[in-house]
Amino acid sequence: MLVTLIWVIAFAVILLLCLKRWEASVSGVLDKLLPDILRSEDDRWVWCPAIAVLGATVIVSPVDMLLTLLIIALLALVGGKLVCWAMKKVDFH
Repeated sequence: MLVTLIWVIAFAVILLLCLKRWEASVSGVLDKLLPDILRSEDDRWVWCPAIAVLGATVIVSPVDMLLTLLIIALLALVGGKLVCWAMKKVDFH
C-alpha cells in the first residue's frame, strides 16, 4: 500500500511539473526527438502522462526499470542482427 501511495504522489508531482513546464522545456525536447508523424496538436495530453508514469515507476522501482530497459535493448540488438543476417541471405534479383 505504501509503494502505491508513493507511486501515486510521484505520478501527480511529475505530471503537474510536466504540464506546467510544457511550453518552456518539454515541448522543445520532444520536437527535436520525435519525427513529424508522431506529433499532433494534443501532444501535451499524451506525452505528459506517459512521462509521469515512467518517472513514477523509476522512482518506486529503479532496478526493475533498469533490467527491463536492458532486456529490451538486448532483444533489439539481437533482432537487428538477425534481420541484417536474413537480409544478406535474401536474393533480390
